[in-house]
Amino acid sequence: MARIPAGAKETVPAEFQAAFDQAVVRIGGPASGGPWPVMLNSPELALRRIHLADYLRKESTFSKKIQELAILIAVRAMDCQYAWLAHAASARREGVSDALVDAIRDKTQLPEMTTEEKALVDYGQEFYSTHKVSQSTFQAALDQFGAQHLVELTMLMGHYAQTSFILNAFDVTLPEQRTEPLLPV
Repeated sequence: MARIPAGAKETVPAEFQAAFDQAVVRIGGPASGGPWPVMLNSPELALRRIHLADYLRKESTFSKKIQELAILIAVRAMDCQYAWLAHAASARREGVSDALVDAIRDKTQLPEMTTEEKALVDYGQEFYSTHKVSQSTFQAALDQFGAQHLVELTMLMGHYAQTSFILNAFDVTLPEQRTEPLLPV
């Protein structure tokens, strides 16, 4: 259970009940975990957020491996246990090495990485640690991904920082079934 009850159709004002119904359909049915039960307390906001989430997760054309790595960088920077548990195993399945996932989790020395991985990790970690990106780090990421994908990866990391804020601020309960260790925070 989170700090507030899950949004329910009968608890939202009448003018937002249609948005509530649409949001529930878009997320695939009643939400039982993650940010959606919290988000459904504001159905119109949830519905608008779904559009962005769907684009970033399902329609953007960068690889799932890079997508999951970008998510891990963001959720680790935010110390978000829930999102880490939801994405660490996915990252491994998509080809992010165990050594890299574990090093990000434990904040230890990073292993050897591909040029693509290094450009993304350096870009994300530099931003989350300094709130800026140096020209050389930016250029390496731009050279690696191109303008469109770099914009989308930046938005994806920002989206998961926002997701982490929701999950952490509302103290969303962690799933009982876990395949990954908790973040050492």
